[in-house]
Amino acid sequence: MAPHPDTPYPSTHPQSSHFHALVNRQGKINVHGTRDLQNPFADLYHFFFSLSWPRFFLFVAAIYFLTNLFFGVLYFICGVDALGDGHSMAGERFRHCVFLSIENMSSVDYSRVGNVGIVPYILMTIQAFLGLLTLAVITGLFYARFSRATARIIFSNKAIIGKHNGKACLFFRIANERLNQIAEAHMSLYLTKNETSLEGEHTRKFYDLKLERNHTPLFALSWTVRHYIDEKSLLFEMDEKKMREVQMGIVASLTGTDETFSQPIIARHAYGVDDIVHDRRFKDIITFHERKVHINLKGIHDLHEVQS
Repeated sequence: MAPHPDTPYPSTHPQSSHFHALVNRQGKINVHGTRDLQNPFADLYHFFFSLSWPRFFLFVAAIYFLTNLFFGVLYFICGVDALGDGHSMAGERFRHCVFLSIENMSSVDYSRVGNVGIVPYILMTIQAFLGLLTLAVITGLFYARFSRATARIIFSNKAIIGKHNGKACLFFRIANERLNQIAEAHMSLYLTKNETSLEGEHTRKFYDLKLERNHTPLFALSWTVRHYIDEKSLLFEMDEKKMREVQMGIVASLTGTDETFSQPIIARHAYGVDDIVHDRRFKDIITFHERKVHINLKGIHDLHEVQS
């Protein structure tokens, strides 16, 4: 069963006092913690999967070069003379050992090792095996990241408290940047604020906010999400001063199925007190031209004052 709208969710960060210290504007949690030092590789797959693309390629490149450098040092210690003339300087021999390691990571070439015993051959076998595993793992990670469906949902920069059909409401606007269809889109809206219990414990609680419409069978253009502020609303008679006292925030969460990928997607956005304006309206971004519907995504954030 769904929780009652007035039932608080458990606190996610009891010591959080500022809303954007907990949730940024993209709806991502700003929580940092320490990993288990005794088991640093407990969640390595999730770590690489959650990295941004630049950091992912940086980590992959670092692992590749450090691995080759490590085996290059081992070849150098074992006395491998990659040039085979036996008169190479130490620096030159080390450089060629590193390039031998890089060469062996992708294709084995025993002709450059020379007759130096069984140990270098064992090292090359181990490195060739690790190279196959590394290539398979990196390819799998790259494909998993590349094929993952991501939402391209634009949320308006500001949420508005104003009138709609003569009723006070909080509303904001979203649009689908890809202009494809998102089926069975569901919007959830939450209010979060600081509270102090009777025992003096400071916590941050999350509450459901009831929407005018929280579901649409087909989301392809724009959607103005509204929460009416009536006697049952937590925003009722809450002015800006009160909002700042409790460090109030609004978290919006959209879920649905991207029909292009046939995969579920999720998008979030957070509005702080400074992101909420009064007595404004959104400018129209949908026009009809030559029997086609056109949407101006660049104007999704544009506002104008309400004419008195």
